[in-house]
Amino acid sequence: MAQETCQAAMQLVCAEAAAQLIPVGADGISEVESYPYALVLDIVHYLAYLAGNNVALTQNGDLWKKDQSRIERGFLVREWFKNGAPYRPEFPGRTAFIAAFCEETGLSFSDDSGMQVYSAVQAWAQQPFEESAKTVARFWRAWLFPRLGQVELLAELGKALPDGAWFTADQVAEQTLPFVVGEIRPENPMVSFNGFFRTALNLGIVDAGYRGRSAVYAITRLGKWLLADLADVEAEADFEIQLESRIYPQPSFEILAPKETEPAVLWMLELFCDLQLIDGFRTYRLTRESVHRGLNWAGVQDLIDLATRCGPGLPNNVQFTLKDWAAGFGKAALIPGMLLRCEDAELAQAIYYAPRFANSGIERLNEIDLLIPPESKAILNQTLADLGVTLKQPKALTSRRNQDGAGTGRGSDADGSDAE
Repeated sequence: MAQETCQAAMQLVCAEAAAQLIPVGADGISEVESYPYALVLDIVHYLAYLAGNNVALTQNGDLWKKDQSRIERGFLVREWFKNGAPYRPEFPGRTAFIAAFCEETGLSFSDDSGMQVYSAVQAWAQQPFEESAKTVARFWRAWLFPRLGQVELLAELGKALPDGAWFTADQVAEQTLPFVVGEIRPENPMVSFNGFFRTALNLGIVDAGYRGRSAVYAITRLGKWLLADLADVEAEADFEIQLESRIYPQPSFEILAPKETEPAVLWMLELFCDLQLIDGFRTYRLTRESVHRGLNWAGVQDLIDLATRCGPGLPNNVQFTLKDWAAGFGKAALIPGMLLRCEDAELAQAIYYAPRFANSGIERLNEIDLLIPPESKAILNQTLADLGVTLKQPKALTSRRNQDGAGTGRGSDADGSDAE
């Protein structure tokens, strides 16, 4: 993605972006991937927690008993819900939405002790799933859409969304990616750079298997580039991000994710944490050895330097928080760059080994992905011309802001440009 394209993307008027979304009626819900369906699961799990923590919901909507004690079950559901269910897309006010929905539908209770709660939870969970999703969808558009305006960079989008319609998560992500990534210091911590990583994986902005080393470059560096385009003092100061701010935080750094959610697991968890399977949940624990391994895998020089200082060799049972680690080893500086995704490995290899790129700092992330330094754009264009290759033209979008002369367009992919 060329720098001009990044700048133009940040200048898009949200009303124009919203015009690209295809509204779907609430009565036509059919995909489990939509936000309303995902919220049904969250709501039922929350109600199960209120009911005494002795029930859970499987993927097909059936209730089943847990073998754990009430305390153990309470910890699992409470932590999972309190932290926003890390494998779910994030949005402003997630907890407030679920609480408001429960109250609106008569599923709000004054205490969490009780047997009177269980029957209500069971009735809600066992009704046809599509009916549940329709109910959530109607409340979703009535409650959430107006509140999008409370997030600064999504304000115009919230105003532009039509009444009586909701959009799939993929559609929203496609049009709002530049604004989500560009958010510097959101008032709601759930809408953050950290949340962007989880959302990107969950919505297909990053391919499900596109994690580890490649994800570090493709997402982090492109995101920082967009931040730089804001030309904001805060954005400039934010160029050094504590590693902990990009990883899902908990006091002891232990993350629970259901075992069947493989495609949506946060890449940073797999990169920096040791995995254990406990009672059908993936539990990720941060250890000194796992952090050292992750730093080496990342392939970023600043992180490799930190890995050398961190050092391996601690016993596996020694755990520490990422906050402690960050305090002892400083911050990791991330540099801007652009991702070029080639159609095949041969094209990527030809570009990578072109003599004119010998001292350009170009890096090959995998067989088809190259990381191009911003200052090498002119050389890249000339190389592609010599190879008879053209970048896919960005989709032209007009807006009130770019009528004054700013560039238009957006890259063909959320994470970079494609070469043909």
